[in-house]
Amino acid sequence: MNRLYRIAIMIMLTFAPAMVQAQDVTFSQTYESPLYLSPSFTGLTNGSRVSLTYRNQWPGIGTAYQNYMVCADHFLEQFSSGIGLMWMCDNQGKGLLTDNNISLLYAYEFAINQSLFVRPGISFTFGQRKLDQSKMITYTDITADGKYVTGGSSIEFDRTKASHVDAGASLMVYNNDFWVGASFDHLTQPDVSFTDVKDKLGLKITAFAGYKLTYQDSYRGSEPKTVTFGVNFKHQYSFNQIELGAYWYYAPIEVGVSYRGLFFQMAGELNNIDAIIPSIGVNIGALRVGYSYDMTISDLSAFGNGSHEVSLMYRIIPSDVKRRTYKMKPVPCTEPIMGYSYSGKGKNRSVRRSYLQR
Repeated sequence: MNRLYRIAIMIMLTFAPAMVQAQDVTFSQTYESPLYLSPSFTGLTNGSRVSLTYRNQWPGIGTAYQNYMVCADHFLEQFSSGIGLMWMCDNQGKGLLTDNNISLLYAYEFAINQSLFVRPGISFTFGQRKLDQSKMITYTDITADGKYVTGGSSIEFDRTKASHVDAGASLMVYNNDFWVGASFDHLTQPDVSFTDVKDKLGLKITAFAGYKLTYQDSYRGSEPKTVTFGVNFKHQYSFNQIELGAYWYYAPIEVGVSYRGLFFQMAGELNNIDAIIPSIGVNIGALRVGYSYDMTISDLSAFGNGSHEVSLMYRIIPSDVKRRTYKMKPVPCTEPIMGYSYSGKGKNRSVRRSYLQR
């Protein structure tokens, strides 16, 4: 019976994208994948950075969801602009359903005054969804004792590939102590269905904000000690979700904990209590390594075995900057979250973004 129950869950997860209208992937290490959160984070740090993220969700019920993401961005100092490229793959049901998306991102930065900055951003995406019918399982493929008896499926589809073009926009305001912004994804609401019944990607709205508390300033070359608080609210279709987190940074280590879900049940929604997420990150020179584990607290906790997420971020330091110099972060995120931010020549960058000698 336990095996049958797991298979039933796997089948529901396989077809979940159609039933919930293709909700977007959620990453637990939000600021290790900043371009995915908002185009406004594109080129936020001077120089360049490259990040890789891998997520394995609910391994206890098979390879239900695996996600891969690679991001790269660069700050164009002379134009006060950031450009970026992002690839994300959502692999569901061991390749039964895969989504591949390539996005080009752009952000522009201008100052309201010497300490307050504004960053509008845009993104353009080409995506393709593929269905592998040979890996589909229906009730006719399973015996009473939970064994597979056939391969493939007799269900017919009009096509097994669906391509689309999409766009997004965002806006962020920040200074040295806080940041607040919003992103709007799937502005074109493209159809990703495999049949003549439309399945549109719903508009996703994300509101995010945070505050960095520095409880010990830099002293004799040491990095400041901080605690950062962040909150994200997501809305897509009738689905709502809140993420709350706190991250303590004591160079070179950062530890954090966050909660994902709702604190109350909204009208017409199921009880949305998802996970408690501890995380740890280590800075090794210009390399940042992070790991988080989703401790599932919903009814799926007995079968899902949580979720694992690993991230790497590498910061490429501009050649005209001495490696012995350290700079206060222009955004109130911890050093590991946003990476090193080096003084640039952008016409809108404040003099308060200057270096502090070690």
